[in-house]
Amino acid sequence: MDGGISTEIQRRGQAMDRDVWSGTAHLADPALVREVHEAYIRAGAEIVIANTFATSRIVLDAAGRGDEFEESNRRAIEVAIAARAAAAARPVWIAGSISPMLPLGDIASPEPRRGTEEDYRQQAEILAAAGADLLIAEMMIDLEGAVPLLKGLAAVDLPLWVGFSAARATDGRVIGWRNPDGYMGQAADNDFGDLVTSVLPLGGSVVGVMHSEVDDTGPALAILNQHFEGVTMAYAETGHLTRPNWVFETVATPDDYAEAAAGWVADHGVRIVGGCCGTGPDHIRALSERFG
Repeated sequence: MDGGISTEIQRRGQAMDRDVWSGTAHLADPALVREVHEAYIRAGAEIVIANTFATSRIVLDAAGRGDEFEESNRRAIEVAIAARAAAAARPVWIAGSISPMLPLGDIASPEPRRGTEEDYRQQAEILAAAGADLLIAEMMIDLEGAVPLLKGLAAVDLPLWVGFSAARATDGRVIGWRNPDGYMGQAADNDFGDLVTSVLPLGGSVVGVMHSEVDDTGPALAILNQHFEGVTMAYAETGHLTRPNWVFETVATPDDYAEAAAGWVADHGVRIVGGCCGTGPDHIRALSERFG
């Protein structure tokens, strides 16, 4: 799998939007976003995730850009497909990412707007019509976000992969991921095992742990494996977010990241590895060299 898309776009000079993060970067500078996808493909990625994590209807509507909903989702897939045509020397799948990300302006609200099942179904249909090969529901951290998202995606005839995000509570328990500034909402300390057992019945042919710190990914995978016997994936974050920008000061080196991934494979049976926020093409190249 590829590495961080939004953060690599930022690293290469595209400013993150205070309202929609990277959600319209491929409209503002499609050549740059295509360059990012191509770099990952040349580094060894066999799955490329389009820049659609932050292109949901509620995020774009809240930023006054709802009229760009269809175009932004369609163009993101088209840019990824163009990168595949230019750089791939082997089969490469294009994944459409859909997340329950909240409008950034709602983060301080006690009752933030939430996407509906219909919102996510429409987004998935646009991604499918544009040429996505599969859908990835990213950052399952609570039922309020996961349930409508997965019900909406289940109505679309594409393979569905599901990524859970985890963190550690102060007492060491593994819980649903949360960021101190409330980036994905003010999540409570949701027990990760309870979250997994509640969400898994909603679908997903591949499930895994993503956008979790490197050190938290293994413990979360161990819990996931207690409840799921199918193919699993893992792609961790490294560094941290200070809205709207990613801070790269504490990013794991490619070699250290590949060593951690080797543990996920050996200890937890992971079959698909990649990187999330903070990782770049060098991290994916290290994975490709490690696993061939």
